[in-house]
Amino acid sequence: MEEKIKVLLVDDEVDFINMMQYWLKSKNFEVDVVYSGENVVNHVKEKEYSIIFLDLKLPGMEGIEILQHIREFDKNLPVIIFSAYGTAESLKEATMLGISGFFAKEKGFDEAARLIHTALRIHKGLSQHESEGGK
Repeated sequence: MEEKIKVLLVDDEVDFINMMQYWLKSKNFEVDVVYSGENVVNHVKEKEYSIIFLDLKLPGMEGIEILQHIREFDKNLPVIIFSAYGTAESLKEATMLGISGFFAKEKGFDEAARLIHTALRIHKGLSQHESEGGK
């Protein structure tokens, strides 16, 4: 039995994140959710994730600041930034911190899955079959 891909979703928009969580679980991903910035770094230290979807605008701690803290102890963890309000400056800063991609919230969830599979193939060296949950 192959290990599930573990995704951490970080966003304060409950409706959006619940829909995304449901969709990812339907595609055989294991999904955890964090709704505010303060708890993300501890989650990442306590549990091993395959990839993180991180919103730029969060209460408590902004996405860029969270990414900076994560990069202090894990330089290789794939992180996909997502936002409805991404600015060129924030995306440039996130890119310098080594993000694996950007997901615009108005895009379909199929695009999110494509980003996950691409990031895992690049960062983890997984085959296409493994990055798609062994289907």
